[in-house]
Amino acid sequence: MEFSPGLRGVIAGETSISTVGKEGTSLRYRGYDAIELTKNNTYEEVASLIIKDSLDGDEFKEAFLKHYNNKALEDETLSKNIENLKSIHPKGMHPMDLLRTIVSGGEEMDSDTEIESIARISATVCFAIASYHKADTNSLSDKYLVASSLLPNDASDEMLEALDDMLILYAEHGFNASTFATRVTASTRADLTGAIVSGIATLKGELHGGANERAVELINSFNTVEEAEKGIYSLLDEKKKIMGFGHGVYKVQDPRSPVVKNWVDQLVDNDFSKNRFEIAKKIDQIMDEEKNLFPNVDFYGGLLLAELGFEVDLFTPIFVAGRSIGWAAHYFEQREQDILIRPAAKYIGPSER
Repeated sequence: MEFSPGLRGVIAGETSISTVGKEGTSLRYRGYDAIELTKNNTYEEVASLIIKDSLDGDEFKEAFLKHYNNKALEDETLSKNIENLKSIHPKGMHPMDLLRTIVSGGEEMDSDTEIESIARISATVCFAIASYHKADTNSLSDKYLVASSLLPNDASDEMLEALDDMLILYAEHGFNASTFATRVTASTRADLTGAIVSGIATLKGELHGGANERAVELINSFNTVEEAEKGIYSLLDEKKKIMGFGHGVYKVQDPRSPVVKNWVDQLVDNDFSKNRFEIAKKIDQIMDEEKNLFPNVDFYGGLLLAELGFEVDLFTPIFVAGRSIGWAAHYFEQREQDILIRPAAKYIGPSER
C-alpha cells in the first residue's frame, strides 16, 4: 500500500458539501461560488445551504435566536461557568480551551432537527465569545444575526457585513484537519457535540486555525514598513516559516484572501491601522517576490478581525463560530455514510526482539 505523509493527495472519502482548490483557485459550497455568496447572501443563508442544501436561512435564524436569547436571558449557569473557567488559571484560560470545555458540556435533544442541533452549539460558541467584550452585545441585527452576536452593540453596518463575509469564508473547507477530525469522531457513531469538540481541539493548532493569530503577531512585531522589510528578509535567511502564506490545496491563490484584504482596506481609519496594513502589504510583496507564495485567508483575516476590535486570542474562536456549521454538515454526512474511518499505518519500528 502506497504511503503518503500527512495523507497528502489521498482521497479519504466522498462529500457533496464543498469543492476546494478546483483549478487551483476556487471554493464552492454545494456548487455555489463562495465568493459570490459573500456578495449576495448572509451567513445564516449559507449555514442553511451547507447543512440542508437550501439558501432559505429562516429556520437557522429562528433556531439560533431562540438558543442565543435563552443563554443570554435565562441561562445564569452558563454565564457563571464561563466566568469560573476564565478565572481557573493564573494567566487565564485561552478562549479556545474555554470553547472546547463549554461546548463539551452542552446538552443534546433527541427531538432536535439538524438545523436545531447546530444552532444550539453555534449560539453557545457565540455567547461565549461575546462574554469577552467589555461592551454590551445583546442587540442583535435581523440581517446579520450571528455577526451581531459577536460584536458590541455600537458596531456599524459595515463592520457587521465584513464579519458576516468572514464567517461565510470560514464556514466550510473540505477535508481540512479539523473537519477530518470531526468526521473521524462521527464515524464511530459518537454524538454531534463530541465531534464538534474534536474540531475545536484540532483547530487550535498553529498550523491550522491558530495561523491567523501568529500572522497578526508577526505583523504587530514591526513598527514600520522598513523594519518589516528588514525583518522578513532576516527570517527568510534563517529559513523560518512565515505564517499566513501558501496553502496545501490552492495552487494559484486563496480566493478568500482578496475579499478579506478588501475589507481591511475599507475599514482602516487611523494612522496605526493604516501603518499596520502597509506593513502587511510589504510582507505580502516580499513573500511573492522571494518565495512565490500567496497570502491565505489567515494573513489578512487576522488583520480584519483586529480592525473589528477583537483581541488576538479571539481570532481562532471566531473561526470556530464560522466553521461549526461546516463541521456539523460533515458530521451528518459521515453518519449517513456510516463507515468507520480506520486507516492503516506503516510500521517503522524494530523487528521482532
